[in-house]
Amino acid sequence: MSRNKNLVVILLVAASVFLYKFVFSSQEEGGFLDKIRDKDIKSIVSKKYIDYDNHNIAFLVYNKDSIVIYRDWWDKVSVGDSILKPKGSLEVIIKNSDKIEKFDYEDK
Repeated sequence: MSRNKNLVVILLVAASVFLYKFVFSSQEEGGFLDKIRDKDIKSIVSKKYIDYDNHNIAFLVYNKDSIVIYRDWWDKVSVGDSILKPKGSLEVIIKNSDKIEKFDYEDK
């Protein structure tokens, strides 16, 4: 009987974790995009780094602030490039004298 109780408890915990992840994962994604949408950026990229302690997330640093970027954008951005992003938008424009790149968080 004790073994059955343990199995039920384990199943309940596993189901709870699964439901929590299923329900709240989409809200976390929206929170990430909401933070990006609220930024108004007109600056120069001063640093690029990958936060290996936080799931290898790529960041661009500008004016003592930073923005998360997708890894497939990483090689298309260089230190010294201009970075522009209007508040309310999810499109980032990276440009220098040789190129203009447009990245959209909604395309992912």
